[in-house]
Amino acid sequence: MTREWFVREEADTDPDFGCVPSSRSAEELLERGLVVLDKPYGPPSNQVSSWLRKSLDLGKTGHFGTLDPHATGVLPVGLNRGTRLSPALSETRKEYVFEVSLSEPISEAEARKALKDFVGENRQVPPEKSAVERKERSRELYEAELLECLGCTLLARIRCESGFYVRVLVDQLGDQLGVDAEMPDLRRTSQGEISEDESVTLQEAVEAYHEYSDTGDVSALRGVVKPPETAVGHLPKLAIKDTAVNAVANGADLGAGGISRLQEDISEGDRVAIMTLKGELVALATAEMTSEQMYEERGAAADLESVHMEPERYPRRWN
Repeated sequence: MTREWFVREEADTDPDFGCVPSSRSAEELLERGLVVLDKPYGPPSNQVSSWLRKSLDLGKTGHFGTLDPHATGVLPVGLNRGTRLSPALSETRKEYVFEVSLSEPISEAEARKALKDFVGENRQVPPEKSAVERKERSRELYEAELLECLGCTLLARIRCESGFYVRVLVDQLGDQLGVDAEMPDLRRTSQGEISEDESVTLQEAVEAYHEYSDTGDVSALRGVVKPPETAVGHLPKLAIKDTAVNAVANGADLGAGGISRLQEDISEGDRVAIMTLKGELVALATAEMTSEQMYEERGAAADLESVHMEPERYPRRWN
């Protein structure tokens, strides 16, 4: 979704403070960034995250959105302070491509109709091996497309709400068709605004890090470690004045008077990304006003959820 920007108050940004995200140093990327891994078949997500932590000599890592051991594809992993990005990415929409193996052949028309019947709200009970309580809950299936139907084998693509179990969908699909159904292959192709085209293998990440640590050449590392702003592409944004940055970085809630530009269609209660005028992520917050109110009124605009910029990047006071 592309949102229009509105100017609440014109403001310039001082080039002597902060930096555009694409100009960050290797040290800062490793401290606050994320790696979009192409998770391999076999190991659990937390094991892959742990391998990355050890290989890149990091203090900690954390993956956003678990993939089963037998699933592959997009697995964003936060590095050090980048683990705080979890709220921004874990709850985003996801896209999967998966194979279904049926006990009996069906027609393409039958498969297409059965798949489309599940678009919308679905009642699901998590699988027995899931890490969450096995309690029925509602999850949305936004899109479903049959890519291929070859007798007993189907290939499909879906876009769904976070927490949607594709394995449960496959079981329900088999029940509706009156056949046994299994899922031999599952791949996550996107998460939020991040697609599999941006993912790298663990080996590619390790090689880029070694090239940087051995030679000082940061070019390969920049292609592997994404700036934290990558995680908030899907969120509505507030761009704040330079004079407001340090207060927010120190944990102060954002007042409407500190906003220079804002995006449309923000509702009260929405998660928003607070950015500098250079495009740096300062914090995640909960909107306490609508876009219209932020534009026209004064008062508390956003309640901070997590801070992603170190204090003193911008001055406390301005002359």
